[in-house]
Amino acid sequence: MLSVLLKLIQVGVGGFGRSWTDIVESSECWEAAAYVDISEKALKEAAAAHGMPRDRCFKDLEDALSKVEADAALIVVPPKVHMEIALQSLKADLHVLIEKPLADTMENAKRIVSEADKRGLKLMVSQNYRFRRGARTVRRLIETQRVGEPSYAVVNFHKAPRFRGFRLKMRHPLLIDMAIHHFDTMRYLFNSDPLSIYCETWRPEWSWFEGDPCAAATIKMKNGVYLTYIGSWVSLGWETTWDGDWRIECSEGGIHWNEKVKIKLKGSMNEATEKFVSMPLEDRAYSLYEFAESIVKDREPETSGKDNLKSLAMIFASLDSARSRKPVSLTEYL
Repeated sequence: MLSVLLKLIQVGVGGFGRSWTDIVESSECWEAAAYVDISEKALKEAAAAHGMPRDRCFKDLEDALSKVEADAALIVVPPKVHMEIALQSLKADLHVLIEKPLADTMENAKRIVSEADKRGLKLMVSQNYRFRRGARTVRRLIETQRVGEPSYAVVNFHKAPRFRGFRLKMRHPLLIDMAIHHFDTMRYLFNSDPLSIYCETWRPEWSWFEGDPCAAATIKMKNGVYLTYIGSWVSLGWETTWDGDWRIECSEGGIHWNEKVKIKLKGSMNEATEKFVSMPLEDRAYSLYEFAESIVKDREPETSGKDNLKSLAMIFASLDSARSRKPVSLTEYL
């Protein structure tokens, strides 16, 4: 583990950002230097919970940058302002860890990546789902060919979150705000990038979202693996875990991952539950650690902004496919 304590400015401490303040507080390699939020209420609640002095709570990022010394910025704000806040932070010579999605358009995401590259700063997207023991365990099974070569996978995701705020008004809330996790996990598990995507979206009559909260996609990866993804944010029946339910068919058997990871070998009537790989940290705590290590060791973080463009491209290709009702090649997005 790292023996270093870096300082960050957290931009966005209400809603999901509130849970980030807890994770930063428990980190052994980060401490919060300041909080920034447009909501006075959110600032007061976060400050009270973690003893942040009032003179280090700001409603404007520029004000915080002029008065507080820090190594990095943690950005937890709505996607439409990701680019603005990220560019402000990078131009202030801060490394940036940003919540997914990296930006609201591919063009804006590329601008952020370009700015970080130009300034020699680390830019990381918190794709924390790949930093969980389940995903790490499945990746190991595929890498070691425990059940042979993968051929295809079916991924189901069904939840019914009752969000408030901007998500309810999104045109494609599932794809924009959630599927990025599952698409990034696909890239991670199969160690490959997408070749093409065909996607359709829809809105069930009982939906409480204004846009389409359901999607079905067929994805072909460069290594020949095919994936079928079906997701819903308005499921009234059985729900999956947030990671989803994965069935991966391989040349010597299969892998089934939901709450547990199980394998079944060809010709066998029995299934075996795999022991999860050991991790000192996981999820968003691992994101923070990976971010710190990339800075200290001066290397690209695993989910760097540059690499994450490939995951983000899957989302925008899916949106374009849903509009055109045709398969879309990923090459035009990168």
